[in-house]
Amino acid sequence: MKKLISTLVASTLPRTLPRTSTLLSHVASGTALTLSFGVYAGTTDATDKTPMQRVEVTGSLIRASDRTEYNQVQRVTAADIQESGASTVADFLRDISANSGSSYNESTVLNQSPGATGIALRGLSVKYTLVLIDGQRATPYAFASGGTDTFTDLNTLPLNIIDHIEIVKAGAVSQYGSDAIAGVVNIITKKNYHGTEVDGNVGGTQLGGQYTKSLSVLNGFGNLDTDRYNITTALSYLNQSGISMAQRDITKTQDYSGKKGGLFSQPSSFVMTPNGPQALPVCGSDAQVTSGANNLQTKSEGTVCSQNGASAQSLAAQVTRSSAKVHADFRIGDYSQAFIDLMDSHNTTSLAAGQAGFGANALVPSLYFVPGTGYTPFAPTLGGNPLSYYFPDSQVLNTTSDFYRISSGIKGSFATEKYGDWDWATSYGHSQSKVSNAYSNQINASAVQNYLNGVTPATFNPATFNALPGLFGTSNYHALSKLDTLDATISSGNVFKVPAGDVGLGFGAQFQHQSEFIGAGSFDFVNPITQRVEGQRNAAALYYQVDVPLLSNLSLSQAGRYDHYNDFGGVFSPRIALRYQPTKSFTMYGSYNAGFRAPTLIELDQKESVTYQVVGNQNVNEYFTGNPNLQPEKTKNYNLGFQFSPTKTTDIGLDWYKIYVSNVISQPNIEAIVTANPGQPLYKLPYSNISFLNTDGFEATLKQVVPSSIGTFTLNSDWAYVWHFKIPDSIVPDFAGNNGANNTVFGGALPHWKGNTSLSLTKNNWTTSLSWQFTGGYKQVINTASSDAPSYSLFNLAASYSGIKNWRLYANVNNLLNRAPPFDAVWMTTYRGYYDPSLYQYIGRSAQVGATYKF
Repeated sequence: MKKLISTLVASTLPRTLPRTSTLLSHVASGTALTLSFGVYAGTTDATDKTPMQRVEVTGSLIRASDRTEYNQVQRVTAADIQESGASTVADFLRDISANSGSSYNESTVLNQSPGATGIALRGLSVKYTLVLIDGQRATPYAFASGGTDTFTDLNTLPLNIIDHIEIVKAGAVSQYGSDAIAGVVNIITKKNYHGTEVDGNVGGTQLGGQYTKSLSVLNGFGNLDTDRYNITTALSYLNQSGISMAQRDITKTQDYSGKKGGLFSQPSSFVMTPNGPQALPVCGSDAQVTSGANNLQTKSEGTVCSQNGASAQSLAAQVTRSSAKVHADFRIGDYSQAFIDLMDSHNTTSLAAGQAGFGANALVPSLYFVPGTGYTPFAPTLGGNPLSYYFPDSQVLNTTSDFYRISSGIKGSFATEKYGDWDWATSYGHSQSKVSNAYSNQINASAVQNYLNGVTPATFNPATFNALPGLFGTSNYHALSKLDTLDATISSGNVFKVPAGDVGLGFGAQFQHQSEFIGAGSFDFVNPITQRVEGQRNAAALYYQVDVPLLSNLSLSQAGRYDHYNDFGGVFSPRIALRYQPTKSFTMYGSYNAGFRAPTLIELDQKESVTYQVVGNQNVNEYFTGNPNLQPEKTKNYNLGFQFSPTKTTDIGLDWYKIYVSNVISQPNIEAIVTANPGQPLYKLPYSNISFLNTDGFEATLKQVVPSSIGTFTLNSDWAYVWHFKIPDSIVPDFAGNNGANNTVFGGALPHWKGNTSLSLTKNNWTTSLSWQFTGGYKQVINTASSDAPSYSLFNLAASYSGIKNWRLYANVNNLLNRAPPFDAVWMTTYRGYYDPSLYQYIGRSAQVGATYKF
């Protein structure tokens, strides 16, 4: 399988069989780790009789002679991640420019995949980006973002196992299958390591919270050449204390009324009379009477009892993560090698989701389940008037997730006299994600109703109400996702010659068994956790790739993949690509891919799910069920670009992309439905193939190295521009540059611009780096009374010193200017928040110090 080859095959192709052992030694040294979109030209320089070095970059069956091939591939090393100041792999990947929006992490309140972090290349949802570990698939996180969008959880991958990451910013369905539409992120882990490395660091924030500590150990022993084996192990531990709204000035009062379109957002209790909201006769010890005119819940004249709930809600989750990984390679012959890889992670996350409350005018409209009737508005009254009420108790979502993966395989090489040198590989992998959620302080509907039935406004007592026996309970719900894969590939970069060079050819086969289970929580509570899913399927695929040099400087690659799913049938996905290199320093490339996205098991087999979203300036409840008759989405990807290296110290790249998705799985326009049928307790929105998506944009890269007397300066910059993002029958005709996509299956704002630029200086044993992370502004089109979001910049500083034997000392300061994200009133309505969590996280100015010791 190409994914297995991507981690195991060497960087130099043997020209004859005796040199295949050299190939295996290169594998052992870890000189090549990924597969390239490329053609092996099969020629050597006239003045250099050494065979051309052939590198491998994510996305192809056939190794190539140049890293610049048919698509842009962004390569990130472990050192790049450390210099960025990112504490985790997930934090780093969410900040890359190609991750334009629609990706959420474990700190997103009320997302339906608590505890996990995904990546969404080119503004598409996480379900359109394929994440590989060592070139192989892993099972999706057991819960799905937004309730439907499955993804690989980046939180399972600690920093100490990362060798490098390759990001293919183009569709790769013909190589990898259904979910590689927006691109591929291939995370390559360390192998064939020798020695021991211990790393530890601590950090914290200037404004309080998010105290961080981590410890990791990496060890490797055995030499593949002499001992015929190597075993590399990695252990890691990370703890972060989290941040509450009360610890940041922008949210500590939950009062955004000073912002254009902002409202007073503290949880508020009141009865709704014919004359407007009226505060309770007794507010309670933690509440005070405030106006209802600028209140988030009421927006009308009157009074309410408000209490500051900032300490009951998280801005950053409290997390503890531990992981273990063992990778073993074995030489089993002169030309073959076996491996086994074991990986396990155990993560816990605690996220405070705000104070428990109910009522028609609560932030989330209240429902409960009545046997024999179904979902019904939970609308208790006090004195004949509807009551909205918030308790002082925080609802906390505690998540425990366990991920493990075992993969094993064997690969080898052989040579033939007439048909070139061949590489073959086969592997089997099993992975599993098990997630358990305990949602505390859920409101027992019967306890509330029984108390209110026995009191009047004069006898109502908040202290008694808040302490009712049986008032609160914990809703426990679970999910389990499994994936089994069997892969096999065979390929050659020099099957035969044509006048322009060698022809490459590769074939592969894959079988997958996928299963998904999600169990609902208790139905005894107000707003019960209702999602229920149970589904499984088989998928088999055959694929190929042929690379043909047309001229000495022009080559063609053609690939195709046929996938067959037992639930909807088969799809063929072709790709054709050209590469033109008129000079050694300048390469142009272009590709066309036709592909598909299979419906997720949740979209097909979901029994039911009740959730909510913002429509205008209010939340509405929605009811979803799966549709077993869904057909796959159809996709077309276009990519044109160039790489230019005018000097040995300068690299410039520019790409244009266009992605067209038809038959998009979506729901009817919620804005139109609410407008036509206002005030419904529940809006039923079935999944169906009803829409299309058309997006395009540009991505640019620059690297400049400048040696000087004071050290070597390195400038790295990568920028992305989302030009268009169009979905029909929507709030605006184009979502690029605004937040209209919040009301779609994609979610989150889509600024036109996102970029990263860093300048580093290396001198002797010192390295210092200053980085700039930029997110463009965007228009506010959902809450038109609010202001647009301005652009946002973060500056981070990192430094390291390695002048002491065996030691590396490092430190960084993130968000040097202590800047807060821009205000977006939509998220005030969603979770009493301040900003779009798919784009930003407000940690504030933070610092970290650490050390690495090798022996």
